[in-house]
Amino acid sequence: MAELGLSVSLRRSGGLLPGQVLETFVREEDLEPGRAKELREMVAAADPEALASRSPIRGPGADMYQYEVVVDTEGRRSRIVVAGSTVPPELRPLIGFLEQEASIPDRKG
Repeated sequence: MAELGLSVSLRRSGGLLPGQVLETFVREEDLEPGRAKELREMVAAADPEALASRSPIRGPGADMYQYEVVVDTEGRRSRIVVAGSTVPPELRPLIGFLEQEASIPDRKG
């Protein structure tokens, strides 16, 4: 049976340069213990199920990024789509973490 750990993916599209897409996929088990703990805490603080129920979260502004965050944890999947101008404060740290992870070559989607 597959293990039901935490995994999170990010897809950032839009912005001033069309075609500039950032993608990453992070599994808790692939991270150093401290980073894994940080990821789990950010996911808990973001409350992905509640955000997914409000998704898509749209806002004003041309040339803004759009974020798609998918959280898989304990057999549940939450998909959040949000405009860059309306990223909820509780989601910002998680997006920042994932953008940072995307800069690591083996984490790119």
